[in-house]
Amino acid sequence: MTPALTDKQISYMDFIHKFIAENDNFPSITIIGEHFGVNPNCAMDHLKALKKKGFVEICENMQKYRRTSVFKSFMAIRERSAA
Repeated sequence: MTPALTDKQISYMDFIHKFIAENDNFPSITIIGEHFGVNPNCAMDHLKALKKKGFVEICENMQKYRRTSVFKSFMAIRERSAA
């Protein structure tokens, strides 16, 4: 069962999904913060919440986040329902 997401978390996931599609890379915390008009610490808090719910994980060797299969499945379903 997929954990419940807030509207803000879905907005973050939509942005991350589109950013990766356009740039072939996960956006930095700074880029996410700039997009949403918040400081990087606030953006990090949202990513931590997404991590806790299983949608993103951290790559320890690169100190970057990446999408999980749960994230990818959720976005695929969203795209299908929007079509």
